[in-house]
Amino acid sequence: MQFNEKEKAFLRIVYSSKHKHVSQDYICNKLVESEIITLEEFKSLKKKLLYSGVIGIVYGNITVEDESVIKLVIQD
Repeated sequence: MQFNEKEKAFLRIVYSSKHKHVSQDYICNKLVESEIITLEEFKSLKKKLLYSGVIGIVYGNITVEDESVIKLVIQD
């Protein structure tokens, strides 16, 4: 699976968590404040990664679902 820079930035935040889950609001705020994405882009990006099975959502937290992707994201 290939990821663009916005998707990689999103996944790096999730994968950097020691608990393997991060609040959706935290990820959104980090990406928007860094001017990597807009709020509207966050929603579509989250949906794309969720439906592809890379992430999951539990009680408002983004979780790691496909750990094989970590190597692809961290290599860059």
